[in-house]
Amino acid sequence: MNLVGVLGALAAGSAGFAAAALKVGGGSGREVTSANKTLVRKLYREVWNQADSVKAKASAGKFISEEHILIDPSHPNPSPGVDAYLEGVLSLREALSSIVIVVDDLVAQGLKVVAQLSFKASAGGREARWTGTAIMEIEDGQVVKTWINSDIISAMIQLGLLQDFMSSQIERTGARISAGAAAAAAGKGGSGGAHFSDGDLKVVQALLGRSEAHPTSVLTGNEWLGDFDNVSTT
Repeated sequence: MNLVGVLGALAAGSAGFAAAALKVGGGSGREVTSANKTLVRKLYREVWNQADSVKAKASAGKFISEEHILIDPSHPNPSPGVDAYLEGVLSLREALSSIVIVVDDLVAQGLKVVAQLSFKASAGGREARWTGTAIMEIEDGQVVKTWINSDIISAMIQLGLLQDFMSSQIERTGARISAGAAAAAAGKGGSGGAHFSDGDLKVVQALLGRSEAHPTSVLTGNEWLGDFDNVSTT
């Protein structure tokens, strides 16, 4: 699949990074919460991580309502129903056949379940790992609404589909310093402008949450927690 196809699949695939909340007649709140979490785990195991498209379609029909709607500001005109949901699943699998989605944690309250997710995939000889969060509402044993948020920018940087803003800024800053030093030594003075103004750079750093270049190795889930513990205790 070409670059446009991969980008489209990543965007569409983020449509699926969600599951549900379950309306069950009778039973205690704890029983309903447990049933909701079980449904979500099955959704990711039997639909998103299912390489067989026929089996994925059959499972999607069990877990996704025909009234399902994706609530995603980056996808303002989503189509409702099982077929639209499955289209996001299959397009992601077609572009990133090796993708694996891990459910790191689940939190359930009322009709909603929040899933903390980790993704791993490869394309064009590159590998990417990123995270996402899905909020799902379930009624009568099926997902009816999905809200999603995933770190697609990190995925695209790792797959070589997008240049890291901070990396390019650091390279430009280094180049300006080197050029300025050389020009000063030659008695010419330095010149050259920044890619971002100081104000814009602060905005970029605040939105990215970092001032360094994107890490070459990304840890997710328990691996990140383990690495953090090791660093904090040394």
